[in-house]
Amino acid sequence: MATVILENVNVDFPIYGAQQRSLHKAIFKRATGGSIAREGRNQERVTVKALSDISLTLHDGDRLGLIGHNGSGKSTLLKLIAGIYQPVSGRIKVDGRVTPLFDAMPGLDGEDSGYENIITSGMLIGMTREQIEAKIPEIEEFCELGEYLSLPVRTYSTGMTMRLGFALVTALEPGVLLMDEGFGTGDLRFAERAEARMNDFIGRSRIMVLASHSDNTIRSMCNKAVLMNAGRIVAFGPVDDVCEQYYQSVHFAKRTVEVEENVAVLEAKAEAPTEVGEISVRGVNLEDRLKRTSGAVRFTSVIAKDSTGKGRWEYQPGETVNLRFEYEVLRQIPRLAFLFRLYLEKKEGLAAESTQYVTDIFENISLEPIEAGVRGRIDLTLPDLKLMPNNFLLYVCLTRPENAGSYDVLDSNVSLPALVLKSNSANEGRLGAVTLNYEFQSSGAEKPATISVAVDQI
Repeated sequence: MATVILENVNVDFPIYGAQQRSLHKAIFKRATGGSIAREGRNQERVTVKALSDISLTLHDGDRLGLIGHNGSGKSTLLKLIAGIYQPVSGRIKVDGRVTPLFDAMPGLDGEDSGYENIITSGMLIGMTREQIEAKIPEIEEFCELGEYLSLPVRTYSTGMTMRLGFALVTALEPGVLLMDEGFGTGDLRFAERAEARMNDFIGRSRIMVLASHSDNTIRSMCNKAVLMNAGRIVAFGPVDDVCEQYYQSVHFAKRTVEVEENVAVLEAKAEAPTEVGEISVRGVNLEDRLKRTSGAVRFTSVIAKDSTGKGRWEYQPGETVNLRFEYEVLRQIPRLAFLFRLYLEKKEGLAAESTQYVTDIFENISLEPIEAGVRGRIDLTLPDLKLMPNNFLLYVCLTRPENAGSYDVLDSNVSLPALVLKSNSANEGRLGAVTLNYEFQSSGAEKPATISVAVDQI
């Protein structure tokens, strides 16, 4: 059984001579890695807090993805688990053989032959000579280097060297497997052939920790994820949730939306509605929409038509309205759902609240991941409208099935038309939001009968 336990672990790197060099000061001011601390009586000692208060527990079967921008601490955390770095405080416990895949060929000597490097590198990563020699036939077959294995490695191309290293490290029996995204497999043909071997290799590991910038890689290979920033763990949990939070944390600050809004204005001008009832919303008020949602999916248009196909937003009770919402997926998403909500617009002189909630419609669109570039539409039919004459405000949202972490939202932010219900004779004298079918009877208020009195004629 393999376990990795980190409790309140801190890793610091002291920087000497930084106080005297203005270049270092400028670099520190722009640092994107761990926090910078100045210590000593005159703050003459500079220390980079590479990892701060890291607590993490992994067990058999865990496949953990480390994500975060450059300098967030991913590689440092991998090297800490591998034993390359030692903490200044905190507790680390690792049970199981640690297999670090940071270098395709550790200990490479260009003057030694391929066979000699296999022996040397195998010993550096913890194998005995007997174990290495038993693996040589398998390594020979997989790397396909033939007689080159007897020649000095300096005569190899980069791709040949990576083949040899990949064949060696994947011949191990991994326990706690540590991988950095910089680890490669050489040319395309070999990479394709190596995919099955790598999947088998990862499958044999008890625990895997992978550092990567790729959402797709993390989603496909991991069942848990950690989001790191400035040497700290800021999120830990299911892969989809952490990847979405990573995107928002990295990109939200950069989304000034100036360029996007300029493009959107041009698109909006070019995409004039083709018919009455159609509203183009692709680039409308993106600033508000992106503040409230992740922007991974975007509504592009809203269309309202009656039962004959005529576009309109005004109806009478009893009619049918067909609503269509078109959207496009800008980034891969794990799941997708749709929320439709109606509010009753305030009438002058009535309730103090500006709007009154009427109803919700919530439906799942997909419980499977959707790739970027997909375009879709949602058709919502409201037959035989049971609404009273009023102006009904729309709120529509693309979200997740658990209704958390919305992708796009439309309401007054894009000036959606109100769904207008006009009065007809059947509803005269009735108020409210919805029409109720009812039967009405009354008793006890009949007009009194006429009393006739007979009078004798004189």
